[in-house]
Amino acid sequence: MPNMKSPSNREGQIYNPYSFVPLSEYVFNYTEKEKTQFLFANDIPFKDGISGKILVEFKAETPFCVKSQNKENCNINRRFFIPSTSIKGMVRSVFDIITLSNIRNLSENSRFSMRDLRSNDYEIKNDKPHSGFLILFNGKYYIIPCDHWQMTYEDIRKEERVNIKNAKSAEDKYRMLEKGYIFTTEDDRIHYWVFSGFMNNKKHEYDFALPNSINLQKFIPIEDKELKDFLFIHEKENENKTWSFWKKEMRNFTCIEDLRKAKYKGLAPCFYRTKEEKEKICVKDLGFTFLYRMPYQKKVHDCLPIKHTKETFDMSQALFGYTQTDRKNKSGESLRGRVRFSNAFIENAEREGEHTFILGSPKPTFYPFYLRQNGDRKITFAAERPIISGWKRHLVHKYAQTGKKQERGCESSFIALKAGASFKTIIYIHNLRPYELGALLAALTFCNHKECYHSLGYAKPFGYGKMKLTDIKLTLENNDNNGHTLKLDSLINDFRRKIAENTLISVNEYDKYIEPLIRIAAGKYKERIIRYPELKEFKDLKSQKQHLHRIKLV
Repeated sequence: MPNMKSPSNREGQIYNPYSFVPLSEYVFNYTEKEKTQFLFANDIPFKDGISGKILVEFKAETPFCVKSQNKENCNINRRFFIPSTSIKGMVRSVFDIITLSNIRNLSENSRFSMRDLRSNDYEIKNDKPHSGFLILFNGKYYIIPCDHWQMTYEDIRKEERVNIKNAKSAEDKYRMLEKGYIFTTEDDRIHYWVFSGFMNNKKHEYDFALPNSINLQKFIPIEDKELKDFLFIHEKENENKTWSFWKKEMRNFTCIEDLRKAKYKGLAPCFYRTKEEKEKICVKDLGFTFLYRMPYQKKVHDCLPIKHTKETFDMSQALFGYTQTDRKNKSGESLRGRVRFSNAFIENAEREGEHTFILGSPKPTFYPFYLRQNGDRKITFAAERPIISGWKRHLVHKYAQTGKKQERGCESSFIALKAGASFKTIIYIHNLRPYELGALLAALTFCNHKECYHSLGYAKPFGYGKMKLTDIKLTLENNDNNGHTLKLDSLINDFRRKIAENTLISVNEYDKYIEPLIRIAAGKYKERIIRYPELKEFKDLKSQKQHLHRIKLV
């Protein structure tokens, strides 16, 4: 049977390239006394503790690639291997789900952004922003309010004798100006040309003018939380090129005289909105176009079920360890894990041809995928009580699609290894409770469901990296000579009983919870070609002119 195939699909049909395991209403949570024991578990043995190693073998059912560089799989002199971190990530993604971990511990509490003129959630349509200059003053960010004017491309051409209209980025446009982006008018006011990247049908840019007298008392502060949201939106969520340019241009001024000496260079022109907080005016949000990306009203952790919003210590943290450096009163707290994976050299590794795909996927801001929807009513990050869809899992496919170059400028290429290759990894465990070991074995075997597959490496949405667990051998020792029976089935049953005891749910309720995971991992749905929506289709999906067809799990 061939490894590469393109199953039929209706023209224009859009299928979600992944699915979600809905979050449980229950979260596994140790008591403070139990947590204290685990904090010392690396040094103080449990009476019922177990140590040793687990030898696990996987076989690739479809081609795969864990890329290092130059499109190739990780290798040492063409001896291909899977890094231990990749294997750990593959197993832990299942472990977190089956142990009813708190998704709050595993997700950043980010505030994503939107720019949708058709949505009533986009407040900037009605609450027009002001113009100003972002200044870094004594290590803190402020806005200097200013005046601005719209300037057509013809106006700019007459002033600067250059046509900047079709340049791709703000930086490209500024490079075309012979005298730079700062100029002085007859009234001795300092002006900046304010450009942004190329957009179809864009008709103008801006001219910003600093006030004649710059007064520290009129600086508008940017508080830490708003600054954090701004940096996340412009550096991580979208990697805004205009901000990249101005960030390099900015300077840290210590007094207004320094600004004058710099001839007013070192500021970043922007648009912003304000709010009143603690009886003072401060910046609400900011961006680099008049209709900039506005932070959503709710953050990720505002969209979690109640039990997932609380501070907990779960089995995943206890086994794999954690670090906490950004929460109040938790600075520097960390725990070393008691599980270690080895690198795995690949047997029977054969390279096949190069594959090219557009591997980008919808971001969490695309609420039709990432938030539970309620019929025809759109649920966004601004809704009254949004809930995230759950644990994201890539769909498992029977075949891998062939990736061909399309010359679209945003493609990724890799050289896959053929299906049929296998690899072995050793999992070293130290002082695990029997049910913890059972949880690890349950994650490897999908709670003893032999029909399930793990997913590893590049291009998983297109069928690559489908891994089958083919063998598992236990070489273990009890801390106590009269210790626990070291058999896989018995250990997994210990884990299931611990889940029921801790969360107060029945074993039948637990089995119902993991059913979606098993169906996804077993590929129990009709095979379809995965096609990501085009940009226009994303807009239509949001406005419900077009519907997303989720893979039906049967």
